[in-house]
Amino acid sequence: MTLTMPPTAQSATAAPSSALDPALALPRPNLDVSAADFVALRTLLTGHRYDVPGVCARTERGDLYDFTPRTHARHGQAPETGLDALIHLYYDCHTLDRGVCDRLLGEGSGDLLLRLGLASLHEGEIMGTVLMYPTEALWLVSDRPVFSAAGSISYEAVSDFVYPSNTKSVRVFLATLPPSRGKRVLELCSGTGVATLMAAKAGATHAWAVDITERCTHFAAFNARLNDLEHVTSLQGDLYAPLEGQQFDCIVAHPPYIPSTSTEIIYRDGGEDGEQITRAIIGKLPEYLALDGIFHCTCQITAREGAPALDRVRAMLGDAADEFDLILFGRGVTDVKSHFVKQLLNADVETEPGVVALMRRFTTLKVRQMEYGTIIIRRHGMPRRGTAMAVTRHLDGTWGQVAWLLAMQELLADGTNALDVLLASRPRLSPVAKFSLNYQISGNPEDPWRAAEGFLSVEQPVPARISANGADAAFLSSCAGDRTFAHILRDLQAEGTMPPTLTPHEFMHTMLPLVLSGVLETDALPIPFVPSVR
Repeated sequence: MTLTMPPTAQSATAAPSSALDPALALPRPNLDVSAADFVALRTLLTGHRYDVPGVCARTERGDLYDFTPRTHARHGQAPETGLDALIHLYYDCHTLDRGVCDRLLGEGSGDLLLRLGLASLHEGEIMGTVLMYPTEALWLVSDRPVFSAAGSISYEAVSDFVYPSNTKSVRVFLATLPPSRGKRVLELCSGTGVATLMAAKAGATHAWAVDITERCTHFAAFNARLNDLEHVTSLQGDLYAPLEGQQFDCIVAHPPYIPSTSTEIIYRDGGEDGEQITRAIIGKLPEYLALDGIFHCTCQITAREGAPALDRVRAMLGDAADEFDLILFGRGVTDVKSHFVKQLLNADVETEPGVVALMRRFTTLKVRQMEYGTIIIRRHGMPRRGTAMAVTRHLDGTWGQVAWLLAMQELLADGTNALDVLLASRPRLSPVAKFSLNYQISGNPEDPWRAAEGFLSVEQPVPARISANGADAAFLSSCAGDRTFAHILRDLQAEGTMPPTLTPHEFMHTMLPLVLSGVLETDALPIPFVPSVR
């Protein structure tokens, strides 16, 4: 693990690290300890089952993402086990008597936590100085929130804050990360370095974590040592600047994307439209993303009058846009008017001018919606134009489903040849397809109900809904993977269901929306279904 922190690194896209409250100085873990201390800490955490299953079982939580301190089943009870003690210190941010700490965690554990800078001592009480939690087969350390006297939680005490990596937005980011084994991986706006560490653990040739702040750089380096991961470098700098001239097989980012008139909270504020840092990252992909490389970024993009979000992302690639295939994996849409109404209702005298300034800026930019999701960009390296598609992401979306969409883009980019490939493939109705049919009163006493609107729907590989009637449903249910599309067309023409003049390519064009939506799965491109929702 390598740590590099240029002392003068500063960014045009983020404010320098400075406290909003000058009297508040957050502690940080100690990198200058022996390898033996890190071994001892890993042994302690493993021995007390401080992992995702262990913590979930003890706190009776379904998962650890968006874990709110002091809201679980164990809170308010005296720690009984070493696992309880760790939850007490590093999730709930309570103090623990030093004698109880050593009794539950093992003799000398208090001294170990103090040496590592993970705790401080106050009148015989051990107090965790950071959050430390398991996630994605890692242990991560980040800054702990500040608790008010009333019990409210703030993650915005200082501008240079290492935000936790066990939130819902981080789960969305991590769920579709591309495979990294044998690849050179770069994580920008890295924070704790969670994606970097996952890549290193999965077998990346080397993984770099780059962040504008010295504090995040320090925490990422500590997390690499904590997890005993080599081939990791933590760098401080403005986006690609510390690695100028290099190329990477995989570039990932979870940048700040909240619209703001100024940068007060570095992990949060993304400029007046929320896209300032995202644009800077995507604009440099032609320079830094290697051939056949993948870019993966979870953020928020605005849709504007005459400029849908997909078109705007493509424009960020500049003149080299056709070298890339693009997927906008949407997760949610926010209407701008309703957003600002809510902001104004929650504003006070100090914050209202900033909200009004943003409203005026969004009006000037003709912003209509803010779309949250994940941008996937691949440098295809083929003598053809790049493709682009916007789809809705399933709640349990995975990289396998993204890869399916990319493969479908690659196939369809081949034009007529793609139709021939699909004609020779064997379709079957998706095992997760649902058919719904609505009925209306017919006015006929003998047959009072008549079928009206119907539709077929699937949730995987992406949520889709297609209009269909009973005959359509019957036809699709006959697709069982035992005949090719070409064979099915011949059978339909022999039955008189399809006109004999219909060409195979014309027929395939009518079937294409069913294949693209995943209603029909083909043996040419099997769909990677998620077992939990299959």
